Amino acid sequence: MSSRKGGLVSRLLSVGALAFSVLLCGSANAQSGAGSVQGTVRDASGAVVPNARVVLLHLPTGRSYESATNQVGFYLFAALQPGNYRLSVQAAGMEAWYGDLVLQAGQTATVDPVLKVAGTAIEVTVAGDVSPLVTLVSATLGNAVERARIEQLPLNGRFFQNLIQVTTPGVEGVDKPEVHGLRVSSMEFRQDGAVMQDRDTGIVSRRPPGIDTIAEFRVETSNSSAKLSRPATAVIITKSGSNDLHGSVFETARNNSMGVARRREDYYAKAPHLVRNEFGASLGGPLYLAKLYNGKNR
Repeated sequence: MSSRKGGLVSRLLSVGALAFSVLLCGSANAQSGAGSVQGTVRDASGAVVPNARVVLLHLPTGRSYESATNQVGFYLFAALQPGNYRLSVQAAGMEAWYGDLVLQAGQTATVDPVLKVAGTAIEVTVAGDVSPLVTLVSATLGNAVERARIEQLPLNGRFFQNLIQVTTPGVEGVDKPEVHGLRVSSMEFRQDGAVMQDRDTGIVSRRPPGIDTIAEFRVETSNSSAKLSRPATAVIITKSGSNDLHGSVFETARNNSMGVARRREDYYAKAPHLVRNEFGASLGGPLYLAKLYNGKNR
């Protein structure tokens, strides 16, 4: 009798641990900026298509994810890194369907493919860009800035906090940002799920990530998920490797072109001598170790 009770307790503990790990994983994905792709597969008449094969391909790395629709035609890919994806759907007696989308940080992208009945000839439906323009599954007010805008927007200095301030309505301040007039500690910065602020003072880390290491960031300023601990949150996502080599070189120069240092008696009459140069480089790509590891398509 005692052995049966022990086995029952062991199974209950295992189920509880599994449920807790699933909840913890979902919370970590929200805090780290991972996104998801979901939707319902239907035919031309509007009826759902169960057991359809759905494949999601991450184009920069070549990594693919495979799933199948359930009895109501629903599919879901969770915990995805931002970037360009290609979605393909196949079902028995239906034409294959393909579409491309761009997934942003923390976004839940809803894509509902519509399959056509297959004819005697093999045909493929290419939907083109199917990136959702409006998020319909969440009431959170947020702003995502992708890598292209990080590189193109003018920036005074090389601190990403300045870029957040000029691209997100309602955000004021750099070291101790405030959102919509709330107190300083109401906004939190997270990099890949890790808090970047001093919990005591609310100041952002003195060594923030370099602008070239950031792939994308998202700032939520209203109605954030309960998985986040502050009314407003900035989620920063670090760059990851891809199948191609990529990098950058930068130089930031400031010089008053006067060349004369001011003396104490000239404090208000002459500008100080200033020569400042910030420079650096970055390089990324697949990790390759001969006969040990090949980082492509992973």
